[in-house]
Amino acid sequence: MTRIPKSGKIELPLTEDSEVQRLVQEFESLTLPYENWTHRAHLAVAMYYVRSLSFEEALSQLRLRINAYNFACGNPNGYNDTITIMFLRMIASESKKELRKLDLHEGVAFLEARCKVEWLYQYYTPELIWSSEAKKCWVNPDVTDLDF
Repeated sequence: MTRIPKSGKIELPLTEDSEVQRLVQEFESLTLPYENWTHRAHLAVAMYYVRSLSFEEALSQLRLRINAYNFACGNPNGYNDTITIMFLRMIASESKKELRKLDLHEGVAFLEARCKVEWLYQYYTPELIWSSEAKKCWVNPDVTDLDF
């Protein structure tokens, strides 16, 4: 079943590992429809990279590929480095615990429940996390220190 979140984006099912792999392939080949590039899709791609690459390699690939994808879709200023690093750190942390026991599609569901965008506000004020500085490079949290 396809879900349409409030943003008008369209969630892909991602209920089988093959669907997660297809999402990653379409993202990397710049053929993923922009309406399918949702927060959950970001999480799925990040988890896929964390499972096969070191943290630094995964971060490098995400930076490169999200920027390329956004540019190809007409959103050259959409990338946020601080948000990417925050979610990647959480995914890497969870990968050492429960996440490593799950299949790809189960991992996506786990992360979707655990890593809502609002989770960022435990650590950052909206003004800082959405600032141009945070978009360009890592900025430290201004609400509370990281606990993972």
